[in-house]
Formats: sequence, C-alpha cells, structure tokens
Amino acid sequence: MSSRRRVPLFLVVIVLLGATGVVTSLRHPTNPSELPTGLTVSSDAESTALYCTGISSASGTPGRVTFFNTSSASRSLSVSVVSDTGVTWHGSIELAAHAAQSIAPSVLDKGPAGDTFGVAVQISGGGVVGEEIAGTNRTEVPCAASGVTRWYATGFDTLVGSSAYLSVYNPTGTAAVLNASIYTAAGFYAPASFQGFSVPAHTQTEIVLGKQVVNTANVGVGVKVLRGSLEIVGVESSAGTLSYEQGSSDVSNVAWLPNVTTALGASAQIQVANPSATTAEVTVDVALSDFKVSPQRLSVSPFSTADFIITPNSAIPAAGYANVTVHSNVAIVTVLATGTGSWLALSTPQTPSDAFLVRDFTGLGFDAATVTNTSSRTVTFTASTINSAQPGVVTGAGVKLAAGVTENLSTLIPSIAGSNDAYLITASKPSLVVSMTLPSRPKGVNVVAPLDGR
Repeated sequence: MSSRRRVPLFLVVIVLLGATGVVTSLRHPTNPSELPTGLTVSSDAESTALYCTGISSASGTPGRVTFFNTSSASRSLSVSVVSDTGVTWHGSIELAAHAAQSIAPSVLDKGPAGDTFGVAVQISGGGVVGEEIAGTNRTEVPCAASGVTRWYATGFDTLVGSSAYLSVYNPTGTAAVLNASIYTAAGFYAPASFQGFSVPAHTQTEIVLGKQVVNTANVGVGVKVLRGSLEIVGVESSAGTLSYEQGSSDVSNVAWLPNVTTALGASAQIQVANPSATTAEVTVDVALSDFKVSPQRLSVSPFSTADFIITPNSAIPAAGYANVTVHSNVAIVTVLATGTGSWLALSTPQTPSDAFLVRDFTGLGFDAATVTNTSSRTVTFTASTINSAQPGVVTGAGVKLAAGVTENLSTLIPSIAGSNDAYLITASKPSLVVSMTLPSRPKGVNVVAPLDGR
C-alpha cells in the first residue's frame, strides 16, 4: 500500500480558477476517426457519464480531473475512483451552473492507494465536460462519454531514460478482452502477452510497452477490443517529460496540425504508423508565414512507422508557427511530437467539428490560440461567452473564414486568455479545428490537447 500522504477531500475538490487550457468539441463531426469523449451535448438529458484514465503523480505532483458545467443548471456528480492496485473510493460533487471543480485521486482523504487511477462519473443531466490534467499543467487529455472498441496511436518512445504505457479503464460491469498490435520501423509485432489481455469490470490497469518493445523510438499501437469496450489513454515519459496521447478510434487519410513550432531550439516531428498492407505515400504540406515550402514526402512501409522532421530542417525556415497538413494514399495514424530534442511530448491531431468550447483554466494564458477552416469553402462562425454573469453574450458574430485560412482567436476574443469565462465557438459546418499552445521556451513545445467532447 502506498504511504502517500492523504489530505481531506474538501482540499482537493475545488472550484478551479486554474487547471489547463481546454478545447471542447460540442457536436458530432462527420470524420469517423472521432472518439466519443468529453461532453454530452443535450443539457436536457436525464443522466450522462464520463470516464477518465491515466491520472497519476508521475510528474511529482498530483494529477487531477477537472469537471466543468456548461449548462445553466447545477449538476450532481457521483464519482468512483479505482487505482491500479484495485482499491476504490466513492464520493459526490455538487457542480454549480458554469462552475468547475477538480479532484486529485492520489491525495483523496481515505482514497485508493496506488500509482495510476481511473475515474467514473455519473451525472444528473447533461452539459458537463471532464478533462484530466498532469500535475505539470503541461499536458491533458479528455475524459470519455463511453468506451471504444478500436484504438490507434503512435510516437511512443521506450528508449533508455523514457517509458510508455497504455492506461486502460473498463467502465462496464463485465470483463473486457483486447488484442494489442505493435508497429515499429522494423515492422509488425504481436506480443503474446498483449493478446487476449483481460481487464476486469470497473478496473484500471497498464500495458507497459517497454516490456515487449525495448529501446525503440516511434512505437505505434493498434488495439482491438474483442469483448466489451474500454477507455484508453497513452502515457509517455520522454526523458522525464510527461505527455498524454488521446489516440483515435480509426485511421485516417488526412490530419490537420495548426501551430506547429519552428522556433530555434525547438524540435517538432510528424510521426506516422502505417497499419495497412500497402506502402503509405505521405505528403506533408507546410504553410509558414511568407515563406513558400515545397511539399515534403515520406514513404512508410506496410505495418511499420516513420517520421518527418519539421524542425530543425534546412528546408523549413525557423519562422514561428507553421500550419501543417498531412495527406496519405492509405489510412494512417499520425501524431505531433514537440520538445527540445532531448525530450518529445505527444499530441493527437484534432478532428474537425462545428462547435468548440475554449477556456483558459490555468491562468497561464495561451501562446497561440487559433481557429482553422479545413474545408474548401468559406465557413461562418460565432463566438459567445459561457458564464453565470452574462451567459450568451456574443463577442464575434458572423465571422467569415475562407477555405484553408487560420485566424488568431485573440483578435476575435481579446479576453480569451487570463479570463475565467468560457467561449463557445459555433460554425455553419463541421470543418473547424481549434488549436492552442501554452507559453514555453522554446515557443510552441507545449501543445494543448483538445478536449473533444460528444
């Protein structure tokens, strides 16, 4: 049992004036690679649920889960926490309209002993989002409204000094069973210990990649759930820097990555896994300030991984943020890896949607906060506030965004950073991508993982 010091629940269940920057998709996009996460849209729903996993104190400070109520009515939350040792804790939260509260499972009074945790929340109504945040405040991942039966991710690093694992939580009342496949630059691998892997009902466990894939960079993973459904989060510690990877429930031929850093001293890579039997011919288009960058190309062998370096790269100037689009002839798995070269943090590309919730929870502000139109036609969008004092106040209405254009949200919403308000961005079609980075040196290495809620 852990000897970690516990503190009373009222000290760790707090109204947050700071957690981390969050982007929340509020409606269903048409892209099939979406994950069913975060927000139940209808505030009139009788009850909803959220599931979170991967929370730990690996960074040296407690990780936490933050709940934010987007609705204009209070919500009652029934919370269950389970650790990797199988110990459970149960409690409740009363969440006022437009309020945020947090729990840190590792320091709950009489809470479950362990190193990593899964959280299940039953909610009296709709409109509540959940986001799990590392103690560093530099990485986050959304809670899910339901489990998935397919899950893909790549970019994991098991080199000496780094580690990676899948945090797996079973939200259902029956045991779930999965098979996990591994993709590396050397090809496909299906470790026997990752086949028929059982996760008992309402438990959380880890699949440690380094036990089977030793001293390897850019490890891709494909999970097929044979029975039941699971909430899965990838957890990477790259030379001590923690990051969460949301992953996706399907592969895709295209990925949009706004705000990719090219700053001096920064490292940025597009890492790809090809889970198909056909060689993937990948084109990386880089739009950067006033510079013209020729399309970059990458071939990825069947059932293997490869990466493309955005920076440092002599073909791509060090000129701030770049907007990167990845196209492939076959469906692939893509991740953005950013850092300093000595470490890399992973972030999953975002699925286009027609509504997002933006809020600066840490008070750190954003170094970059943008909205991108991924479609071939002009899109109209509106931004309005969500707070208890002035809900629904429109800060920008009928803003037209041309095809392929990226707009700074701070020009539309000057108070977007350093404010406790939330901002709802709604569009005429599901083709927007909202992207944010936190302040850092070098610039842009802390990418805010979008909370993509359904």
